[in-house]
Amino acid sequence: MANIVAYKPGAYCQIRFDNGERVLISCTQTGIRIMKLGLWGLFPTRTIADWPIAQLASAIEIFADPNQPGLHPLDAIKSRLMSCSSIAEVQQLCVRGNA
Repeated sequence: MANIVAYKPGAYCQIRFDNGERVLISCTQTGIRIMKLGLWGLFPTRTIADWPIAQLASAIEIFADPNQPGLHPLDAIKSRLMSCSSIAEVQQLCVRGNA
């Protein structure tokens, strides 16, 4: 099961998976980005997914929960990623949603 390491509503969320891998979900005025974090979760090492504000609808299609339509995009993404067990699963989810 994934664990939330750091969370600021509407801004960012850091998640650690059982295998020790970490991701950072960043939500800014310019868009939403999911990044792999390096050792100890201090620095981003790779961008997994990036949705500029003009493409935000794509992220919403992947992560939106029809049972909670008013959920902030960050919270919707956080909820979906909590069921993942690795960065590879996160990547598959993002790619499958863009296919």
